[in-house]
Amino acid sequence: MWFAAVYWVVAIALLVISVVATIAQPWLAARRARRRDQPPVSIVLPVKLLEEEFERTQESALAQNYPDFKVTVAAADLALPAVAKMREIFARHPDVPARILRSTAKFAASPKVDNLYAPFMQAENDVIFMKDANVLLEPDALAEHLKQLNDDVGLVCAIPYCARLDNFAAHVEAAIINGPHARMLFLASCLGQGHGVGKIMLFRRSDFLRAGGFGAISHTVGEDNALAKAMRRIGQKPVFSHRPVRQELGAREFGDVYNRQLRWSVIRRNDELISFLAEPICQALPAVAAGAVAAPMVDLSPISGALVTFAVWFALETLLSMAKGWQLSYAAPAVFIIREAMMLAVWVNAWMTDRVVWAKDTVHARAAAQPAPTPHEEG
Repeated sequence: MWFAAVYWVVAIALLVISVVATIAQPWLAARRARRRDQPPVSIVLPVKLLEEEFERTQESALAQNYPDFKVTVAAADLALPAVAKMREIFARHPDVPARILRSTAKFAASPKVDNLYAPFMQAENDVIFMKDANVLLEPDALAEHLKQLNDDVGLVCAIPYCARLDNFAAHVEAAIINGPHARMLFLASCLGQGHGVGKIMLFRRSDFLRAGGFGAISHTVGEDNALAKAMRRIGQKPVFSHRPVRQELGAREFGDVYNRQLRWSVIRRNDELISFLAEPICQALPAVAAGAVAAPMVDLSPISGALVTFAVWFALETLLSMAKGWQLSYAAPAVFIIREAMMLAVWVNAWMTDRVVWAKDTVHARAAAQPAPTPHEEG
């Protein structure tokens, strides 16, 4: 009972502190956004699947209010519908230097790393900005994120939040990403810590190569976290930007949501074991159970202890979402319960597998790196 009481106090305290940190982080992080010059930037857009809102999110990269940038699309197959759509987008922005590269590399655990080999190695500028296909950029996003790339910073990432939630499964995924995941990342940022989150990555190629290049990130499907670790080894910090990034979800399927969360959980188990072991304390369901066990210590029934814990947790997360302007659902209590069940199932499953799903393909979370071939540029 005493153990349950201590666990409950720690979990609720962490919840409250992380909620405060989520509110405070943009202001705190903006204080270190000191860079004022605007060097030339190579924007890299790896593409594979043509998903909902692809056109809008990818076109946002070409609509940046920034004086000098070039855009490179990378794909393993130039006949993909996503590549055809990128050609249409390029045609609407004739003033933006843009090209498409066919990346034929097959050496990394992650297909995404294979796809990034050509554009990273052939980038015309030292500063590289990479974004995922479902990230929607504001017109000043590049300029704002670049303010964080100071002399002692090797990698700038941004904390994602989910928007445009079109069905129940999308709300569940958003409750995971906007909930415990976001809160812990905002808290880490407030404490001066940065980690690799690959929705966007901004870095100098010279630092990337000095940190080991693709040899430092090819062994795992968590290339973003591996890059952050590689930067630390050469004395360059990873940081989170003062600007979060909007991740467009649209309609989701529960199987895809589960597989995506499992992939990230396996990555954390492999690369950040202490963080992985501590994950349950960031989740409501174990705290609800602890509240039920400890309730008799304050003359409450176990049911009352569980209900009070559930209500406190749900209320704080709901108020946080409202304060941040994140989308909520009238079915939020059901979303909350399903989220908690899924997160616990994912955490347990992550102990038992290294096979994960990435863009519809099943891959091993870790693999030995192979020599990379020379990338080919589209003719």
